Amino acid sequence: MSELLEVAIVGAGLSGLALAERLSAAGRAVGVFEARDRCGGRILSVPLADNLTVDLGPTWLWPGSQPRIAALCRRLGLTLFRQADAGQSLYKISADTVPVGYHDRQTHADAWRIQGGCAALIDALLAKLADIDIRLNQALLRIVDRDDHVELSFSTVNGTDTVRAKRAVLTVPPRLMAERIAFVPALSADLFEACRATPTWMAGHVKAAVAYPSAFWRQQGWSGNAVLPYPGAILSEIYDAEDPRGEFGALFGFFGIPAEFRDRYRADLPGLLIHHLSELYGPGAAEPLRSTIQDWSLEAYTATALDRLPPIGHPNYGHRWLQLDHWTDKLYFGGTETAAEHGGYLEGALVAAERVYAALT
Repeated sequence: MSELLEVAIVGAGLSGLALAERLSAAGRAVGVFEARDRCGGRILSVPLADNLTVDLGPTWLWPGSQPRIAALCRRLGLTLFRQADAGQSLYKISADTVPVGYHDRQTHADAWRIQGGCAALIDALLAKLADIDIRLNQALLRIVDRDDHVELSFSTVNGTDTVRAKRAVLTVPPRLMAERIAFVPALSADLFEACRATPTWMAGHVKAAVAYPSAFWRQQGWSGNAVLPYPGAILSEIYDAEDPRGEFGALFGFFGIPAEFRDRYRADLPGLLIHHLSELYGPGAAEPLRSTIQDWSLEAYTATALDRLPPIGHPNYGHRWLQLDHWTDKLYFGGTETAAEHGGYLEGALVAAERVYAALT
């Protein structure tokens, strides 16, 4: 790309694509550059059966408290449905105890999902960006301040590529920026440490989904929710992954075993997953149609070595330095980890895009 772009957006996740759509609609010359071979970033939806798509990244939105993502889904014509939650949830306090049932009215209060998975959101945005140059397999290696523009150097499947832009917006997770991208001049030590200290949401998590011929657990009075907070639990959380369009049932959950043990028993994880579900839900869980496991800690464009240990609780995102312009109004940081509100969530990605758009216009 030899011309001088008005704005180069690095990262084709929700924040980057939402920003690109708004800038494009305002007549700005925009280019989007994505390191992966697909758009969406941590939004990843896969089919497990006919009309059964499961999310291996973000799953829920809360329209009552997240107005931006709710409004975007309406504008894009996406169908939302409530998270399946009827029945009793399971709680198991240790490996040696019997799981007990309880009525959980809090976990999914006002939680909704997108029909077809969250990737439907990305597909709908891409349809509106058909005229924008979106380049995949472009990993940013270096960004240089050239006084009146910035110069971005990318690793590509054919070698390297250089792009010039008046302004650049990096929607890459801050920790990944600090670890993988060279800044010339270098970021200040304080800003670098702020980036490095910001955990990447989901980067240390492993999410699994399993499809079944039917949601047999409901016939037993279970909701599909389970909480297993004890050391050694294969899954620490489990939820119903129903898609109401289809006839199949599905469960998804988060692995509880730490990264070093996952590495050691990688080939055994699918079997451990099904065995664990069978212990909880009985013999029906032993006969899945299909299962899939997504270990985000192994994703080069999501996680660093620091992310192998997930944070305890939800991090406090939106560091003030990540919300400022740098290099005299030429460099901005976006992405959900930079959002002061709803950081880590889909809503946070839109909060960040909204902030950067206001600064650029």
